[in-house]
Parts: sequence; structure tokens; C-alpha cells
Amino acid sequence: MTSLENFVSKTLGLLEKERQTEIDETRLLTEKLPAKELQNRGVCLLKLRLAERRSGLYGRNISTFEPFWSGAELPSHNLTPGDIVGLNLSQGEGQGDCLASGIVSKISSVQISVAFDETADIFSLDDDVQYKLTKLANDVTYKRLKGALKDLNKYTSGPAGNLINILFDVSTLSPPSQGFNVEFFNENLDESQREAVRFSLLQKELAVIHGPPGTGKTTTVIEVILQAVKQGLKVLACAPSNIAVDNLVERLSSYKKKIVRIGHPARLLPSIQPFALDAIVANSEETKIVEDVRKDLDKALSKMKTARNKGTRQGLKEEVKLLRKELRQRAATATKEILTKADVVLVTLTSATDDGPLKFIDKGHFDLVVIDENSQALEAACWIALLRAPRCILAGDHHQLPPTILSKQAEKEGLGETLMERVLKTHGDEVVRMLTTQYRMNEAIMQWSSDQLYEGKLSAHTSVKSHLLKDLPHVSQSEETEIPLLLIDTAGCDLFELDLPEEISKGNEGEAGIVASHVEKLVACGLKPDDIAVIAPYNLQVDILRGLLSSKYPKLEIKSVDGFQGREKEAVIITCVRSNSKGDVGFLAENRRMNVAVTRARRHLALICDTETVSQDKFLKTMVDYFNENGEVWSAHQYIEAGEIHHVTSQPKKQVKTGQEKNKAEKKNKDRKIQSKNTEEDDKKKEEEFRIKLEKFNSDKTSSVLSFPSSLNSHDRLLIHQISDSLGLVHSSKGDGKDRYIEVKKDNKDQSKSINKTESTKSTGKNDEKNSEISDQNEIPETNGRTEKGNKSTIAEDTSVKGEHSQNKVEISVRNKMEDEALDEKLTVENNISLRKPSAKITCLHCNKDVIPANIELHELHCYRQLKQRQQQTSQSASIKPTSAKKKEKNSTHKVLAKKENINLNRTSKALEKVDPNDLDALLETVSKLDKRCAFPKCKELTLTLGQTCDFCSSRFCFHHYIPEVHGCGDQARSAARKTLVREGVIYRGSGVPDRKPDPEKKAHLQKKLDKRLEDLSSKRLPKKSSNK
Repeated sequence: MTSLENFVSKTLGLLEKERQTEIDETRLLTEKLPAKELQNRGVCLLKLRLAERRSGLYGRNISTFEPFWSGAELPSHNLTPGDIVGLNLSQGEGQGDCLASGIVSKISSVQISVAFDETADIFSLDDDVQYKLTKLANDVTYKRLKGALKDLNKYTSGPAGNLINILFDVSTLSPPSQGFNVEFFNENLDESQREAVRFSLLQKELAVIHGPPGTGKTTTVIEVILQAVKQGLKVLACAPSNIAVDNLVERLSSYKKKIVRIGHPARLLPSIQPFALDAIVANSEETKIVEDVRKDLDKALSKMKTARNKGTRQGLKEEVKLLRKELRQRAATATKEILTKADVVLVTLTSATDDGPLKFIDKGHFDLVVIDENSQALEAACWIALLRAPRCILAGDHHQLPPTILSKQAEKEGLGETLMERVLKTHGDEVVRMLTTQYRMNEAIMQWSSDQLYEGKLSAHTSVKSHLLKDLPHVSQSEETEIPLLLIDTAGCDLFELDLPEEISKGNEGEAGIVASHVEKLVACGLKPDDIAVIAPYNLQVDILRGLLSSKYPKLEIKSVDGFQGREKEAVIITCVRSNSKGDVGFLAENRRMNVAVTRARRHLALICDTETVSQDKFLKTMVDYFNENGEVWSAHQYIEAGEIHHVTSQPKKQVKTGQEKNKAEKKNKDRKIQSKNTEEDDKKKEEEFRIKLEKFNSDKTSSVLSFPSSLNSHDRLLIHQISDSLGLVHSSKGDGKDRYIEVKKDNKDQSKSINKTESTKSTGKNDEKNSEISDQNEIPETNGRTEKGNKSTIAEDTSVKGEHSQNKVEISVRNKMEDEALDEKLTVENNISLRKPSAKITCLHCNKDVIPANIELHELHCYRQLKQRQQQTSQSASIKPTSAKKKEKNSTHKVLAKKENINLNRTSKALEKVDPNDLDALLETVSKLDKRCAFPKCKELTLTLGQTCDFCSSRFCFHHYIPEVHGCGDQARSAARKTLVREGVIYRGSGVPDRKPDPEKKAHLQKKLDKRLEDLSSKRLPKKSSNK
């Protein structure tokens, strides 16, 4: 139990730490960074001119600023309506203290309007000078929070006395009131919502409504407020943000109750303005008098602008002062009357203080305080409102985003714990009712969150349970629009996060490219850009994505997780960013953050991540496993192969592990070995069972067909295919999806001769940590060209690969034209090879070392990087050749290209000689086959899906021969590297910083600064005193 005194003293100390952190960060920005850098960071706007001045927003001065040069647009910035900004001259004197401070009221692409208080002498500002607006830190909120805590500590008598004792566990809850029939305003409430309403109305002091994502929490809160008003209660409805309060106002406005919204008009949505206190005051019974006073005020302000005489100007200032005083007095009288008569007063938590309009009404005026989105508010902020009533209802979800806290130390010490979390710890189920039916997400999207955070209690309403993107009007059916869950795995694709210092935000250009590609595919299917949300956990990734997509899709929303709290979109794409060798996931490990990101999606959720890195966190691993089991899993390889993204490698340097880290790593390796061993044993047992059954069938002369049930998983079906092939049996897969099964027949030579054509079909691969799991389309892992002796199968020329980095899976459909009937079958076979045993070793193509299969990918990657490093050193150390040498090199390059072309022509001509020249289809098919194979002589690897085109000879090679030095383009590659080095100063991205000439403007500025400094120092030197002898 936390005593009230301890809570207050502790929280005051933590708030001081939080305030100091904000001050330090603001000072770091404003003092150490130049104005131009502040503008780049979005917290400052430079070179503005004062375009318009007027009186508006109920007595305040509105000033509109625009770029100083006509026709220009405002640069990208982070200023939003409601932010406090300071006005300064853009350059020259007056950059210290602000000329004035105000609140941003409206922003467009070319203008920004700021509301200044009456005390700001805006009309005296010049129109022909340059100004700047800078975002300021706000100390008003901290003063209000500290004031509320001090009031709580000395609270002795008042309406909230019993509520305070209950919330600090000094008193017990009173028994609930007797039940009564409730006639609901909203007849569409489900049973859990109705129960939450009844429970809240019966509680005498405290009730909590727990609303998981999409369950209609705000709808339930609105019903509670309406029922309370119906009972004659005065309600104070609050929330931590203006958006949340405005949302309540919009919902209540349709029920024709007396509602008043307290707040600065500049911070309110346009649709809320009619319910604003200032607007109601302006339309009260004293409207005519108030309007006359305001007209006189505007005239006086206009005269001040043109007055040149100092005496006249002073007289006008006195007149303005008196007019404003009269305006305030009349407004105070009207305010008290309006607030007293209102059924519901709505205000943000930090504005419910006695220094605002609420000072005009008595402390005991309200009967009930309702706090929506309570889990996003600091507990200290809640006490500002809670001291005004004997009852409270808290609504929120403590599994979603917590309040924003800058000081990590303060957060760890308890500032991050919300009132809702503390109440649930103290009173538990006695005071809470949970909403269980959600109306937003497809069931597949919902289930992971429900299982991991909500004890599996959530259920999807029938209206959303199975809805998909393809069900929307004007959206066509495609591979992307008919699946609710999609995991795009970047593991093993070298799409690492940018190697940046720890204090800088994180970014991943490779994942950004995949996001851009996926957005384009969804839009191509007919989905509107404003129905798509791209969520990134890091601001740098948000900036990268906006650079790629915002110009093409202006209505596409790209924000951090915090920007989407409480919102939803038809399709959501999440980029996790983190991909590194250390397995560091940063604040992705915050469960609530990922929960919010996932639960924003209605019909389609795409997750882009490096599963190897992300799975290092236990909670995130459950998400990856869920996607593997219930969604489609694609590999980033297919985006790279299609040329939709660039192959970006920016892996951070590996750090030396400490002794403790080494022990952990060794333990993990042991666990993996044990797991791998168990998997191999299970596979052997299954293989033995299937083999006995098939051998028995093969020896039984009375049986001709053997069918295996559809309950087998894809890996089991793969084993059956292998064993059947080794026994000479005819085996085929039939059915689709969950109904897929295997049928095995006795070998028939006439039938086996009829196989004459193959065609590829797309498949989606899924990888399991224990084995190479095959998808429901009967896919198998590919071994990237490394072969061993074993069973061989026919290969299709056209394949499409989707899966994880180490297991590229290919499904091949073989069409058998029987003599009596046409029978379509699908066989899943390995690409050009048979499956190797898990224990066999594979020879590296680069260093000829024998490596176990589990490590071959990393080993070959290491060898390849060493090769590239040697090439780079060679190109950098090579001296510039004389003209004659260049000519010889050029001639030799032409000879190599000519020789390669001859080789390719010879191979093509030899292949065409075997085909009837009159058969055009056969000729085209032969050439098409050659194009799909590696261009390296004697290599038969297929390259349609897995391969790379050489930049120098334009031929396509497999991954074994795509390096220029391997297939004969080494000279051209070295020549290109030298040219790049000479032109750009670096060979490839990340290999160094190019030498650049200093910026002449910056150089001149620094020189001027140095000269001024020298002059100042010279002036301070005193001349030597002449000594009189």
C-alpha cells in the first residue's frame, strides 16, 4: 500500500526530473544547434514574413505567417495546432528573448497562423522583416501537476474525501447500489458493453472500463455519460489529449444535451468550435454588448497600427486595456452561467484547474468525473479532475501506449505507472469490467493480441470476423488482397539497419524499399492510399519512408506508433527496422507499442522484419511464430530479385562479447543443438513409418492405389514423395489448401512416358525452427545450388519463390497427359537437386572448405565479403595507367566481351540445331529455356527466380557465378570501381567519406566570425604605459 504522503513526495521528485530532462533537451537543441539545423529537425521555421493580422478566436490576436519569398511553400516541420511557439527575428538583433509567444491555430502548406494573447503587441511588428517561429517547452503543465499534488496532500474536506481514501486503500469500497432497469440510448450495444454500463452506474465511488482495441470503449463511455445525465448528475468528462476530448464532444453532440467544451479555440477541431466555451459566451444574451466592445477593440487596434505620435499611441493602449477589461468581466458573468447550466463539461485533464474557467463554479458542483484514455495519462494529471467529485469512472487499456515520459530514470522509478494500473493492482476484478467483442479486425489479426495480452477473451464480431481487402468496392482480388496476415522476412537478405550512433534514431533503407513496393501493389489493386497506414517505430525510418512515398501518395499516412493510437486503417504495414548481428531490438521490446501497431489494421496486416533479430525478444517471437503458423510468409529475396528494392548492406560492427554474454550464447547453442537433434530423431521415426507402409503397399499385388490423409503436414508429405520416388512408385499431390493429400500408385511405364510438359505455380513458404517445414502448397526448401547424390526430379523452367532466407521453396506443377484422360497433378520437388541429409557437409565454392549445412550460408557470405574487400584494396592501390595502357585495357575488355558473346552464341546455336527449324514454338521455347538458365558455360542452374544480372555483360547468372571475377567480367568491374573512386571518392556506399570542397558560403561565414573575434580580442588589449624617467 502506498500512503498518500509518500506518493505525493515521490511523484513531485520524479516530475522535477522529468521537467529537467525536457529543459536539457530543449536547451541542447536551441543553443548547440544552428537555426538551419533546427529547421531541418522540424522544430523551427525560418525566413517568414507577417502576412496578416486580425482579431479572432474570441478576443485573441491571430497572426498569419508565410515564407518571405512569395510563391514558396513552408519546409517540412513537426509543428501542429496546439503547440506553443516563440516569435523572433530571423537574423540580426533580438534573437535572445522572444518577441511574443503564442499557440499554433492553423497550418497549411504555405501559411501558419498563431494565436497570441491580448498582451502581445503584434500590431507594432514590421511587415518587411524576416521572422522565425520556434517550438517552445511548456512549463505551465508541470506547474499545474505540482499544484494538483500539493492540493491532494493538504485535502481535508470536500466531495472527493472518501474517493481519495479508497484509491489509496485506506477505506474499502461501498457496496454497489441496487439494480435498476436501464433503457439504453444506443440499442446496438453488445452484452459486454451493456454490463460495463450497468456496473459503472451502480458503483458508488469507483469503476474501471477496460476496453481492448476495437471493442467500442468510447461508445460505452458515451452511454455511461448519457445515463448519468438522465439520472440528473453533473458530469465532468476528461481525457489526457485534445483529440480524445474532441472525440467525446463529437459523439455527445448528436444527443442534444447541454455540453460545453473548455479549451483554447486554437486547439479545437473546426467541428467542435460551436461547443467551445468561448463560442457559447460570444452567442450568449450579452452578445450585442460583447460584439460592440469587440468592434471598439478592433478599431483601437487598427488605429494603433497607423499611429505615429507617441502620446496618441499611449492613449490608444489605455483604451484597449479598458475595453479588454470590460470584455473579460462580461465574459466571466456569461461563463459562470453557462458552466452551471451545462449537463456535461468536457476538458483536458491539465486544463481542469482553478486558474481556468472552472474557477467560476463551486468545488462540489460535479457529481461524477469520467476519465477516458486513462492509461495514457500521468496519475498526477488525473488528480486535477478527481478532486472535484465524489465518484469517478476510469476507461482505458493499460496494454496500449503509456503516457509519454522523456526521463528514463523517472519512468523506471514509477512515474510511468498510471492510475488505472495501480487501481487494478489494488482492487482487481472488484472494480473492473472488460469489453470482449471487437468490431475492427479480421479474426486472424486479432487473435495474437487476444492470446498474449487479453487472456484469449476477445472475440471478433461477425461483421468483421473474415472481412478482407478484396471485399471492398473497387478493390480487385489478388495475392495481396485475399490474405489478412503477411510476414515479409528479411533475414539473410543483408537488409541491415543503418549503422548509426546509439543516440541517433534508427533506419532501414531495405525495409523501406519493401514497404514502398507493397504500397504500390495495394494501390494497383484499387485500394485508396488514405486507407493504408505505414507504421514505423523510429522517426528516422518515418523520414526515409516519407521521402520515398509522400510525393507520390500525399494521402498515405506514415507515422510512428504513437501517432496512430486510437485509430484504424483498412491495411497496415509495419516495418520493424531492427536488423543486426547482436539481436538488439531496442524499444521494440515494449509489448504495448507493438500491440498498438498490430491492432490498427482492419483487413490486412503486413509485417516486415528480420525474424532472426526480432525473435531474440520472447514477446516478439510469439508474434513471429503466430505469423508463421497463421499467415503467409514471403522472403525479401523475391523483392530483391524483382529489382523492386536495392540490396542494401549496412551491418553494424560486431562487438566483443563479455564473459556473461559468451555463457548465454553457449547455452543458446546447446539448446539449439538439442532441439535440432530431437527434430532429426522425429524425422527418422516418421520416415521409417512411411517407408514400412509404402514397402508393404508395393509388395501387395492386390492393391493398386494408396492414399494418405489430408491431416499430414507439408513436411510429412515431402517425406512420402521422397520414399515413393526411391521405391519407383507414382506419387502425386491432390486437392488444395487444407484438403491436400497424397495418392500413391504402382509404377506404370506407359504412364511414365506420357509426362511431357511442366509448368510452374506460385507458392508461399513457411519456415519452422525445428525443421524445413513445407507450406500448404506442398513447397520444399531449396539448397541454393549445392548438390549431393540422391534422388533426382524433373525441374520446371518457371518458378516463383516465397519463403525465408535459408529455405527458398519452389513448387512445380507437372501436367501428365494420359492416353485415356487428362489428369493435372502437382508435384513438389527440389530445384535441380535432391534433398541432402541434415548431417552431411557441403563444400564452399569460394574456399573449398567442408562446412556443415547449418553454417554454409554465413560461411559463404563471409568468404564473399573477404573477396570484395580484396578487390577494393586492389582497386584503391592500383596506380593510374598511361594512355597506352588504358587503350590496351580497353581493347582487352572488348576482346573478353566478344569472347563471351561468342560463347553464348555458340551455346544458343548448338541448342537450336537440335530443334526443327520449321517449329516456331519449339524454337521460342528453347531460347526461353536458355534465358532462364545461368549464362556460365556448363552451368544448368535456373535463374528466373534466384539469379542476378551482370551490370557489365547484361547476362544473368546463378548465385555461384554472378560475381564479375568468376564469370569473366573482372576487368570491367575493376575499371568501373576505379571510375567511381575518381568521380565520387568512394567505391560503394559506406566505404568511406568522399573528400569535398568546403561550402564557400560557410567558409566565408566562418572567416567573418574569426575576423570579428580577432578584432574583439585586439580591442581588449591595453597599450603599454609609457614610463617617465
